[in-house]
Amino acid sequence: MPVDKAKHSQIEGLATLLVLNDEIRKLTSIREFGFYATNETHHLIPYHTAYLWQPKPLTGNQIVAQSGIAEIDEHAPANQWLSKTIEKLLAQPEAGTIHQLTTEATRADMLGGELNLFALNVHDEFADNLLWCPFVNKANEIIGGLILFRETPYSANEIKMIKWLIASYQYTWQLLIKQQKTMFLKHFKERPYLIAITIIVIIILFFPTRLTVFGVGTVSPMDPVLINAPMQGVIKSFAVNPGQQVEKGQLLLSLDTTDLESDVEVSKRDFLLTQAKLRSAINEGFDDRNSRAEIPLLRAQLAINEAHLNYMNTLLARAKVTSPAAGIVIFDSKEDWVGQPVQTGERILVVANTQAVEVKIALPVTNYIQMDIGDTGKFFLYGQLTPIPIKIKTLGYNAEIMPDKSLGYQLVATITGKQSTPQLGSQGNVEIYGKRVPFIYYVLRRPLQASRRMLGI
Repeated sequence: MPVDKAKHSQIEGLATLLVLNDEIRKLTSIREFGFYATNETHHLIPYHTAYLWQPKPLTGNQIVAQSGIAEIDEHAPANQWLSKTIEKLLAQPEAGTIHQLTTEATRADMLGGELNLFALNVHDEFADNLLWCPFVNKANEIIGGLILFRETPYSANEIKMIKWLIASYQYTWQLLIKQQKTMFLKHFKERPYLIAITIIVIIILFFPTRLTVFGVGTVSPMDPVLINAPMQGVIKSFAVNPGQQVEKGQLLLSLDTTDLESDVEVSKRDFLLTQAKLRSAINEGFDDRNSRAEIPLLRAQLAINEAHLNYMNTLLARAKVTSPAAGIVIFDSKEDWVGQPVQTGERILVVANTQAVEVKIALPVTNYIQMDIGDTGKFFLYGQLTPIPIKIKTLGYNAEIMPDKSLGYQLVATITGKQSTPQLGSQGNVEIYGKRVPFIYYVLRRPLQASRRMLGI
């Protein structure tokens, strides 16, 4: 009796379907289900490659399993292309039914011309015929599915059999997803301390805290008296040492007066000579008309010589620079200045009051936050444990090159505490308090800045 191959094939398919249905009930995890669905389905209908996918609320569609592969690389070009393909197929009206895309042209029309397999070099992994097998729950929501690729189109009988199998798949899939969520909640219920820890961590992460930034501070004089060169010349000597306490009117330094003394002597002789000529012209004027005519000219010349002599005497007096106020003298060293020429107005040293100080802060541009005048902070002097409270006095709105060659903002702060005044020139770290932000932002602010620089966002 001849054997009907079609009926025999149907009987084998039904037997395979029963075996697969029985084995599906034994699966206990999504990982096992993914391996089984993508590999064992081949016993029912042949295909080239199978993929199991699952929608994720935050990350989009995720490829869970692939036939013949143990681990999935989400960043592989093929998987990225497949994720985009799933998004396109989910937007189609027939996304909730099992159907196939039989030709590459049809797939290009449905999925869009930008999904170019050959441009992505993934055409070898995807055959021309795609069978879309979604998993649908009772609310008609797509909760996952299988995608099967092969070279030849799928027959009606194959699609009919795969529908029976997908019905079992989606039932088991829903149970495993629900079981996964239930196990997660059960794990928490069995361990109440985990719930308490989670609540505490959430409270800590969103607890408002003061945003702080750090800079480098230097104790500087407040309203210092600048001592500039009174005229062009060469510094002869200093009468004080760096850091010395001086009184008002005390001699600070002297300029070389050799040329000035010569000019004063010449001007004095010119003045005396003109004065003698004027006297002679006045005496001769009684008898000589010409002598009387020279008197106005000699008087004018005498006034000029007198003014020049007074000016030279003034410059000679300026050669000795005195302190206009009491305080300490601040400059680098005598050796750097003695014998050096200076221009008029060039700064030589500073006289500062040791009891009136402020803090100049160099704040790197990477540490800059929104600040206002009056914001508070702390000044930690090097070598001291007790911080000094400070208050922002002025803000620098233009970034400048700092002494360490970095780019930063210059801020000035006043000392608000009642502790002893720190020494001029002392340095330390400055902590400035900004506005209150969630603690999670306080922790992630610098990593976010670094990632933005790396990623260009």
